[in-house]
Amino acid sequence: MWVEITALNQIPESDILKVKVEGISLILNRQGTNVTCYRNACTHLEYPIDMGKVSDGIITCPFHKFRYKLDTGKCLNSPDFLESYPVKIEGDRVFVEID
Repeated sequence: MWVEITALNQIPESDILKVKVEGISLILNRQGTNVTCYRNACTHLEYPIDMGKVSDGIITCPFHKFRYKLDTGKCLNSPDFLESYPVKIEGDRVFVEID
């Protein structure tokens, strides 16, 4: 099921926007017109990562410093990936697919 989340310009460029959809905490990242969406949970201990520092397209978990590439979700400290959700953009509206 595709759920309308926000307007594209509400997602800060090269940063994240935390949202809650269907009871799931998510983070959206925008780099130009490319938007990615991940569950707001570090793969290490499932702590939320939305308060982490974002720099050069990488978010660092504030708790144990695990680092993730926001364009792919790849963890730079382990072989893990953030849980991702499909995103589509129609006009200026951003939609995320939630199962």
